[in-house]
Amino acid sequence: MKKTITELIQIDSSLATPVYKQIVQSIYRNIDNGVLVKDDILPSVNKISEVFSLARGSVFSAYNDLRASGIIDSIPGKGYFVKSTDTKQIKRIFLLFSTFTPYKETLFNVLLNALPKDCTLDIYFHHHSIKMFESLIREQGGYYNTFIIMPEVHDATSSILSKLDQRNTFLLDVGFKEYKKQYPGVYQNFEKDIYSILLSNKNLIAKYKRLFLVFPESVRTKDIITGFNKFGKTKTVNTAIINKINEDDIKKLDAFIVIEDNDLVQIVKFAKLKGWQPGKDIGIISYNETNLKSVIGNGITTITTDFKAMGRSMAEMVINGDHHVIENPFIMIDRQSF
Repeated sequence: MKKTITELIQIDSSLATPVYKQIVQSIYRNIDNGVLVKDDILPSVNKISEVFSLARGSVFSAYNDLRASGIIDSIPGKGYFVKSTDTKQIKRIFLLFSTFTPYKETLFNVLLNALPKDCTLDIYFHHHSIKMFESLIREQGGYYNTFIIMPEVHDATSSILSKLDQRNTFLLDVGFKEYKKQYPGVYQNFEKDIYSILLSNKNLIAKYKRLFLVFPESVRTKDIITGFNKFGKTKTVNTAIINKINEDDIKKLDAFIVIEDNDLVQIVKFAKLKGWQPGKDIGIISYNETNLKSVIGNGITTITTDFKAMGRSMAEMVINGDHHVIENPFIMIDRQSF
């Protein structure tokens, strides 16, 4: 059965993607799905313009783009037809991170190296600003056909993301609870991750008198607190959450889970001043693995998502067009500081 024009071409004026690119993407998608085959006649410029109330120039731009790619051609008096089904559309990837940190650099490099060489990958940063998040997606989204987004968790986020092509939008790292039902992606499950790690190391933790989660107010992944409090209910050790380090309150056989590197350095320096041995007199675990943590002191134990696995999984998802939700592996790298 022949497809109608509205089944062949999908236009959504609310998207950041320009109309002519939506026409191009519709033709590519129908070729890839086998709906359009070689020599099939395409709707005329006038017909598309009429049905979707578009300027004829927008339709001409789309057809010229497709013809330049060798996908369609035209015969005077007969119109446009499918010339080739060898789409192999180059992926132009919009990568939106929150900030750039050492562990995100690892993620970026693995992702870049795992993608086909003919892909383009441009990186942007929203710095946890919902206004910048929206602005970048609105202003830059039209230049790309694939989107890898590290979202800012906010009431407006779903509405902002809806401006992108949902078939080619993938989320990365954060937003597991909030967006997993809407978007495929490779996520951290922050609540489950910390709870599972602590539970599996109960015997190690039990040698300490107090366990602190050092959680600065600027950190947004509040699910870490939920998971930590859940472990606290096991009564393995006295637990507490603090926003910053107060050296006057640190006692021997205290243990710390540290999110920010500045707090990590402060605790390591304090332990050195006291002559305390990490892993024996004081416990230190740092969030997010970096090369530097393997050489600080005698090495710092880290709990971390596997950023290399995250990069590889995301690359595979984009390449294959998979629409799954993946909980990325969370691991502990034991360097005897806990």
